[in-house]
Amino acid sequence: MPWRTAMARSASVPAQAAVDTAWALFCRLHDAPSRERADQLVQWLGQNPRHVRAFDEALTLWVLAGAALVKPVREEAQRRGPDRQ
Repeated sequence: MPWRTAMARSASVPAQAAVDTAWALFCRLHDAPSRERADQLVQWLGQNPRHVRAFDEALTLWVLAGAALVKPVREEAQRRGPDRQ
């Protein structure tokens, strides 16, 4: 059913835009915390329930990326043993 594919694509574009905005707002707040940036994020989250879902998705990606970076470091430390950490 080609119309379902087209509908899914059109629905994902705004969702992706929301995730992109969530990511940008989060990065700005994370990199240079301020009351103004926190307020911007809170206002944006309150505009639409989809924004909350997008923010959750952005944070999930952030956590997964961090876990992917930490895992090799932890494995290397385990290989070296407790004396070399």
